[in-house]
Amino acid sequence: MGFAIYVASRLFMQFLWMLYDDSKRMASRYFISHSNKLEDSNLVLEVVVPKLREKGINIYEQDDLQAGTQVLPAITSLVDKADKTLLFLTENSLGSSWCSFEMLISLEKSQRTNRLAVVLLLHKIEESQLPHLAVLQETKKIYFDEEKEDWVREVAEALRETKTIGDIMPAGNVAHGLVWSHYSGFLQYVLPELEKTVKESDWYKNLTEEVRKNVSCKLYELVPRTCAVKYDIPKEDDNIKSVTKFEFIVRRGGNYRIMSLKMYSITIGEETCYCMCEFPSVIGTMKVMEAEHLARFSHTYPGGVGEEGFTTAAQFTTEDKKLQLGRFYYTMNSTLNHFLDCIDTARVLLFNDENKKNQLSKILMDAIKKDLKEENFQEKKFKEGNQPPQIDRLESEEELRYEFQVYVACTDLYDDRQKAQHIMDYLRAKGIADSDILDAASFLAGSSWSQKLNAASCKCRWFIFLLTKNALQDTSLNYNVISALGDSIYKRKVRVIPVVDRCENLFIPEALRWITYVPFDINGRHLESLYSIVSGRDIPMETQMVLPAGDVAYGLAWGYVTNYLMKILPEVLNGISPAFEENAVKNFRCPHKLFIVIPKSCSAGNVLNDKQNDSGRIEHFSKTAAVYPFGPGRAFHCNIYKLSPGSFNNEEMYFVGQYAAPVTCLQEMKTWNIAGVNLETMASEANRFYEIVSQLMRNAVPEKAQYCEFIYYDDMTHSLADIMEQKIQSMKD
Repeated sequence: MGFAIYVASRLFMQFLWMLYDDSKRMASRYFISHSNKLEDSNLVLEVVVPKLREKGINIYEQDDLQAGTQVLPAITSLVDKADKTLLFLTENSLGSSWCSFEMLISLEKSQRTNRLAVVLLLHKIEESQLPHLAVLQETKKIYFDEEKEDWVREVAEALRETKTIGDIMPAGNVAHGLVWSHYSGFLQYVLPELEKTVKESDWYKNLTEEVRKNVSCKLYELVPRTCAVKYDIPKEDDNIKSVTKFEFIVRRGGNYRIMSLKMYSITIGEETCYCMCEFPSVIGTMKVMEAEHLARFSHTYPGGVGEEGFTTAAQFTTEDKKLQLGRFYYTMNSTLNHFLDCIDTARVLLFNDENKKNQLSKILMDAIKKDLKEENFQEKKFKEGNQPPQIDRLESEEELRYEFQVYVACTDLYDDRQKAQHIMDYLRAKGIADSDILDAASFLAGSSWSQKLNAASCKCRWFIFLLTKNALQDTSLNYNVISALGDSIYKRKVRVIPVVDRCENLFIPEALRWITYVPFDINGRHLESLYSIVSGRDIPMETQMVLPAGDVAYGLAWGYVTNYLMKILPEVLNGISPAFEENAVKNFRCPHKLFIVIPKSCSAGNVLNDKQNDSGRIEHFSKTAAVYPFGPGRAFHCNIYKLSPGSFNNEEMYFVGQYAAPVTCLQEMKTWNIAGVNLETMASEANRFYEIVSQLMRNAVPEKAQYCEFIYYDDMTHSLADIMEQKIQSMKD
């Protein structure tokens, strides 16, 4: 009897849940965007809507537009209320300004809510005809066929499906994470000591006074367009020779490191200079992402294709790489400028290595001569005016043809026009020629904002875009920008510099997110920043002017996998047995795996430890033999730890472990008060890093994933020793 009552109650609860689920689905409503051309309207109203209603899909009608309201705000409100927007895409809709606007605000909603709010239904068009927007490119496409019914089921499922932007978007701000990783893990240790180390070396002391004048103590970071990292620089150019090496010994995140930099001679003709240079290994991450056609990481979804589901990944394209290289350059310069002991100790050199005319020795020689004292090489003082910006070196000659250097875009309101005029007057006063500035007065009288932007996009290298309160209140802002600039933005041909009002909730529309933004300052400090960018000055900006780090975890995870784990695994584990032989330990249990520890607090010392009362249970035992994935100059070891057993186990255990270096990076970013990392964002980024790096290893490099395991835990409440004991015991069993 009791069992019957239990079954009846379960069935009743299931029935109530079904009613709730049905009511929830019926409460969901969807907006259909389509062209008003007769053929499209008829298909939507007579076929699409009735078929979807048969599947229980509730559609907003045109009558739902509130009478008496302006059209733009009304559509914006309707799209915002709808759970999702179904874009019925045809040749007509792709050419419709209204459909473009509806598409845009739907994508903006996706960005704002981090939930994919768009479904594509294509009719007689190909994927290649879609706008170059990441969300559209990576969203599942459904093809409409009036003669078949498959599209109805697919659309209904897609409308009801919940998928986050993180599932489909490309790599995001991967460059920011790579910069923080490179600075935190390498540059912060070597740059402050560089000049002192060089000048106290026997090599330098043995030079004549005349030769010393030709030695630069800066580090030159070589960043090529292809992101190809070269570890043997003299092989790339016969004019470059290695002359000596400097070593720096550090402990970081529980890892012992010997870092080194080489001094090179660069000889062109009768002239010889000396410098230290390297290709930052972190930029190789972007080459891997491009070459392997990967994005953040692959996602596997249940069902669809066989029992194991299917895997999808958003591709990281060449255009993405160019954008990230620009961000890398500006972020690196700004980071170096943030720390007093690193100012003027390094220079980032961008160059197009696909152009054979760009000889590495010439690039280095030019940079060294600029940095050494003027009297040594009779260099002329740098004049104010205009010169090509560093990032132009990434482009081909065909991509660098501009009629004007800069255009200042703003609304037609008086206050905004005054601000724009002030900027142009300042640029002229600093030496930017009138002929390099496209003045709004040169447009035909009566030209709309979109028409001005469209005309300027074909002529200018730089867009200074005034994102004032007036502009942000314009509901058609993004619509005008996208319509006017189109592919110029997404192909990175136009570089947009938003000038924003200072406010707590800073919002920069996605279409205008290029590399940096400049905060408007009533004292005029923004003017110098704008001039530095437009004129091509290699002057770092303040760190708050760089786009906030945002998804810094993605860059950290990608860099950690491609530039570290992929390089050392599984070779570093081959040093386990020799370490025990060296210490005369014969009977031992040590898994052939690297355990990577990610504490929630991001607190990572030199060696692993446990914050609990039993902190003595984890002891440093030895280290593996060195591996040299980046050449003989950089040795990598992993520590081996002895784990004392708990009260009910007398067996001694060992494991190879280390803190994840990016965790240390996050903690340091919080300490440095840089890129918006605080206590809350640090914890969330640490957890996100754990999730991304774990899945990235499984999906991108499955053959190496078996040799490592990530352990994320709350180090304030849990014992690492207990966790490791359980891990090792489970492997034994």
